[in-house]
Parts: sequence; structure tokens; C-alpha cells
Amino acid sequence: MLSSSSRTRRPDYVRPLRTFTGHTDTVRCVAFFPDNRRLVSSSWDNTIRIWDLETGLQTRAPLTGHTDVVRSVAVSPNGDRIASASEDHTLRVWDVATGELLYDPVEGHASGLWCVTFSPDGRRIATTGDNTIRLWDASTGGLVAGPFRSHNGNLYSLTYSPDGLEIASAANDKTVRVCDSDIGQMLVGPMEGHENDVRCVLYTPDGQRLVTASDDGTIRVWNVTTGEQIGEPLKSHTTIITSIAISPDGTFLATAGPSTVMQIWNLSTRQEANTILRHANDVSCVAFSLDGRYISGGCCDFRIWLWDASLLYRSQSSVAELAQQISTPPPIPSTPVLPQLPLPPEIDESETVRHLPTMVPLPPSPLSSIGVYRSPEPKIGKRIKSR
Repeated sequence: MLSSSSRTRRPDYVRPLRTFTGHTDTVRCVAFFPDNRRLVSSSWDNTIRIWDLETGLQTRAPLTGHTDVVRSVAVSPNGDRIASASEDHTLRVWDVATGELLYDPVEGHASGLWCVTFSPDGRRIATTGDNTIRLWDASTGGLVAGPFRSHNGNLYSLTYSPDGLEIASAANDKTVRVCDSDIGQMLVGPMEGHENDVRCVLYTPDGQRLVTASDDGTIRVWNVTTGEQIGEPLKSHTTIITSIAISPDGTFLATAGPSTVMQIWNLSTRQEANTILRHANDVSCVAFSLDGRYISGGCCDFRIWLWDASLLYRSQSSVAELAQQISTPPPIPSTPVLPQLPLPPEIDESETVRHLPTMVPLPPSPLSSIGVYRSPEPKIGKRIKSR
């Protein structure tokens, strides 16, 4: 008879390295700095905050000025600027060293902004809002290209290709499209297959594939050259997916949605990873650090959770080693034995949780000022566990 220590079982839920507390509403977006020592976040509390990964403390006072939810933040490739996009219709660009705006808030979109990203060379900033894509000079805030109208609906997400020559976008018309980053001409698409709004799109690090996620609860991978879907969709454990992130080496995909568990996939095997990253509340956004060491989840409990991403690789290695030890299959167990990992000290979460309301839904976006209906944000409710 097997001893309890040698039985095959699922791994224990691991604990985060730390959690960051300071926001007073749901965390909407997280992004790492290129130095892999800091993190920036935005929230429904209308603020942007910068965090030190080592101490878990804010490096300065919150960046304030937006008058509505800050849906998206991005860090410039050299780490000296932060761009923020808000429902208040403005793009703001901040000097990291001083915490001040580099120039006046940038206006132009006729409705709230959904997404912001820097070009790979840091010279341009791309935004989505009022069903258009606009490109701005990162140094002056001047409009350099656009508006581009590539979709028949509200644009939720956009991303530059690694070489900066293309922009991929996703919208509530259920499609994904790729356009030239200078003139906005559509190059690939529309890529069709999702059955509901497409909320997320990212290039893989090699620039050869696109990964998308939708309110239909699926993740799909596309060939960027042909626009064809690669393989079958990956089915999430949540009905909708609000955020995705790809590890720098292209191995893992992390997804967030109305669930306390951040779902992790191996993009090569298309299997769900064995490591379970459980939060205290629904996960609203995810990000990998640029060196691949960390993965972060913004949460509806107003906190940011920081995890050791090496756990994903250790889990993968353990499964591979177990497979090599089996000379004549039986098939590889779906719940392999994994090594026990050292856990960091317990985190006192009682004080934060005690003062939270029972639910913080994500309210629907208001109607566009140009008369186009804007699909509501997915509702991610609070589910605070009793202690």
C-alpha cells in the first residue's frame, strides 16, 4: 500500500510572494517596468500607482488627475514614462521620475478610452476609443496618424507587433484585424471564429501568431500571415475572459476573468498548467514581468497579487520527468506528483478584507457620445471568503 507521502495528488495551492494594498476599488490594469523591479497599476478609483516589487510599497504618491476609471496603463520601453487611458476620454502621459504630466491631457477620442500601448521603439502611443485607433507622438502628445476605423464596433484592445510594423485589434464585432501601423490599411482579417465580443489580443513574442480571448469563454490562436485559426479553441473555466498575458519566452498564457483562479496554459502543448494561483477574489487583469520571473494579478479585492512564475516551469519539469520514468504506459496521470515548494510567510489579509463591501460589480460603460452602443464591461463580483 502506498504511503500518504507517495500518493499521486494535485499540488497544494501556492501562496503569493506578496500582495500590494492601496487602491480603493477594483484594479483594472497592471504592467511591469523594464527593470523588473517595479509595477504600475490602474483602478476604478481613478488613480495610477507605482509599486516596488521587493518591499510591496508604493514608490511615490498616487498619480491623480483622471476623473473616471483608468482602464489601461502602459510603461514606455525605457521605463521613463507611463501612459494611461481613461473613461474620461483622455490619454495622459506621466514622467516617472517626477510624477508629473509631460504635457496636457490628450483629447481627441469622442468617447472613453479602452486601451493604450507604446510602440516597441517608444516613439508612438496607440489608443482605442470611439471605435477608432489613434497614434500619438509620445514626446509631444500630437496626433501623428488616424483615426483608423478598422472594425464595425467598439474596439476593446490593441497591440503592436514586435517589429512595430503592425497593429492588431479586437472589438465587439467578434473579429480580430491586423493593420499597417503607419497608414491604418488592413493587412490581415477580419479573423472570424469567436461567437461573442473579443476583448483581448496579443502577439506571441516571435510575432508569428496572435492570441485572442473573448466573452464566449474561449482562447484562440491565429496565424498572423494567413489569418487562419490554429487548432481548436482553448475553453476557459470562466464564461468570459477580461485579460491575457504571454510569458516573454512564449511558453505560457495567463488569463483573468470572473474567477478567483488565474488560469495558466502551456501554449505549446495547449494544456492547462498544473500550478494553481488562487486569489481571494475575482481576478480582473494579468501581466508577466519582462524577465519572466513574476506574474501579477489585479483583483476585485482592490489588491495586486505577485506570484513566482518559476512555479510554472517547475511544474512543467516535474510532469516531464514523471513521463520519462514510465517505461510502458499506462498514460501519464492527469494529476502528477509535484515537489513540495517552500512557501513564503503568511500574509495578514484580515484588515483589508474586513473593510470591503460585499460586492463591487464592474458597471457598464456609458453610451458612446457618437451614438454607437458600447458593450458593457463584464461583471466581476466580489466573493470574499468567510474566514
